[in-house]
Amino acid sequence: MISVIRSGIEAALNDLDVTSNNIANAKTTGFKKRQATFADIYGNTDAIKMSGARIGMGALTVENRVLSEQGAFQQTGDVLDLAIEGQGLFTLINADQPDEKLYTRDGSFTVNAGGLITNSDGKQLLSALGTQITVPMTANIATSVNGTETSTETRLTGVAIRTDGRIEATYGNNTTFFVGQVGLSMFADANRLTPIGQNYFKENAKSGAGVLGAPIEQGRGKVHSGALEMSNIDMTSELT
Repeated sequence: MISVIRSGIEAALNDLDVTSNNIANAKTTGFKKRQATFADIYGNTDAIKMSGARIGMGALTVENRVLSEQGAFQQTGDVLDLAIEGQGLFTLINADQPDEKLYTRDGSFTVNAGGLITNSDGKQLLSALGTQITVPMTANIATSVNGTETSTETRLTGVAIRTDGRIEATYGNNTTFFVGQVGLSMFADANRLTPIGQNYFKENAKSGAGVLGAPIEQGRGKVHSGALEMSNIDMTSELT
C-alpha cells in the first residue's frame, strides 16, 4: 500500500513540476508547453499471473512531452527577429562543436562582428544547405566613371528576409545581393524532441533525425521577419 501511495505522490509532484515550468516560461519567446503523461503499474507476481487478474500497484510517469502548437506572433520591427508559421525549427551550432546541432523556435538573431547570423548565446544559424550564413559588412560595387569601369567598396545599408527564408543584403542605394537562405528542420515527431534547457532541443530516436531544408518546402512553414513567436502557454488552463 505504501508503495502505491508513494508512486502516486511522485507522479503528482512531477505533474506539478511540469505545470510550474510552463507558468514560469509563459513569456519566454518560442517556448513550447510540456505535458506529463502517466501509465498505471500492475502487479506481476506468479500468483497474480495465475489468477489472470490485473491488480493496480500505482502510477508511473511515462514522459514529459513537448506540445508544438503554434504560438502567437509579437511584432518587433527588427529584421533579424524571425518567427516560424509552421512546424519547422531553426537549426543552430556552436563554432567549437559544429557536429552537434541544437533546435529552437526562438528566432531572436543578430549579426556578429564577423558577419555571421547568431543568437544571443553566440550559436550560429544554419542555412537550408547546412552552412553558416554570413552577411558581409561591405561589398565591391562596379561603377563607371567617365567611361572607365571601377570598383568601389560600399557599406551594408539594409537586410531583408523573405517568407521563403531568402536573405537579401543591400549595399549603397540600390545594389542587392542574395547572401543565403534560412534553414528549417523537420522531424518525424517534433513532440518527442528532448528539451535541454535555455529553449533548446536535441533530437533522439523517438523524434527522429532533423531533416534540414528550405522554408515552405514539405510543410516546414514560412519565415516572418520582424516578429517573434511567443510561448503557446494558456495561463488560464495552467493555473486551473
